[in-house]
Formats: sequence, structure tokens, C-alpha cells
Amino acid sequence: MLATRRVLVVDDEEGMRATLAANLELEGYEVVEARDGAHALALARQQRFELVLSDVKMPGLNGVETFRELKRIQPGLTVVLMTAFAIEKLIEEGIGEGAYAVVYKPFSMEHLVRIVARALESRPVLVVDDLPDVAEMIVAGLRAAGLRAEAAYDGYTAIQRARDEAVDVCVLDLVMPALDGVKTYEELRRMSKQIRVIAMTGHARSEMIHAFTSRGGYACLHKPFDVRELMHAIARARSDPGSC
Repeated sequence: MLATRRVLVVDDEEGMRATLAANLELEGYEVVEARDGAHALALARQQRFELVLSDVKMPGLNGVETFRELKRIQPGLTVVLMTAFAIEKLIEEGIGEGAYAVVYKPFSMEHLVRIVARALESRPVLVVDDLPDVAEMIVAGLRAAGLRAEAAYDGYTAIQRARDEAVDVCVLDLVMPALDGVKTYEELRRMSKQIRVIAMTGHARSEMIHAFTSRGGYACLHKPFDVRELMHAIARARSDPGSC
């Protein structure tokens, strides 16, 4: 139950920290506050947390360094990063090491609360490609970075998986036999407007890519791509207000 879910809020600005804590407590979460990274690590050694919400720019340990150490203390911990600054190198490091999402200040509390709720649901990234080796390679890369990911090898299986188990983000090959990526995407969106879909392709026609994006598809990556590029697209999709 929500009341048993403990969230750690890490921010050196006392006013922001108190506002975040108050809003999360109204949603039924148990909230613990940390004034900086060192304080957060000390708390993590004393008690378990389901999620950490941490500012990136802080004195002493920054948010990404804190995130890195927290994951050593509590492997599998879900972390959402917040920032008011365009600190691209730090943000890239955080995403590459498995941060669930990066939220840019100022943000609405309603938006943040929705991201926290989604993050705590631990829904997987579903990778769909008719070439099993490709799908499994992508899944392995995402899992190595700490993301929960599963594979499907055709559109029909992807749709059934989404029916049986809620999917957070779907990474979908556009060119597949039987049911192509555009048709699979349309069915996924009919099932749930909350599923964010990222297309990938090595040789899709431009009209197919246009059909996907014009129907609301989030992004299209061209193969071959680095897993970190995909992780950035996933983090952006999770952070986008339209994905919540």
C-alpha cells in the first residue's frame, strides 16, 4: 500500500525539500528528508527506501554521485533526478547509470507526483524486434544499466504482453512481418494512452516513419544506435508530461 512506501527526498534547499515532502505525504507516502548527499547516504544505511528523489546540483556530493553511492548501498533502488540547470555531463551520467527520469525545475507538483507513482510501479521497458538476437542484446544493455526490460519478437506478442502486464515504455521495431510497428503502435495506444512508444528502424520507408510520428509516436532511433542513446530517449519519454 502507498502508506508503506518510503521515499527519500534529497535537496539542499530547505523550502523545496519541505514542499516536495508535504505533497508526497498528501499522496500517502512516508517521506524522509535529507539535506545533502552525505546525509542521504547515512539515512540509506539505516533504513530501506522504495524511491529517491534527488536534486542534481548540491554542495559536497552532487545528485549523480549520491545516486551512484545509494545504488551501492541499496541495489535496485529507483532514483528520479531533479535539476534547474543544464548540467549535461552530469545528467548524461545519471541516465547512463539507470536513473528512472530527470525532471527539470520548475515543474508542477502534479506532474512530479505522477512520475513518482509510475516509477514505483516498476513497469518494464518492452523491446520488440522480430530478430530475437537484436531484441535480447538491447534488453541486456538496458538491464546492465539497471533498467527493468523484457523482449518480445512480434507485434502480437507485444500487444498480449501489454494486456497481461502494464508496460512503461515500448521500444518497437517498425519493419516486422505479419504486424508491422505502426499497426502494433496503434493497438498499444488504443489499450493505454500512458504507454510511451519509441520506434527503431534500420530500413523503414520514410512514409512509415512519418505514419508513426504523425500518430503521436515519441521518437524514432535509426539502427545501429548505442544503448545510451536509447536510455536517453527512455528517460525523456518518462519525464515528458504527456507520458504520465
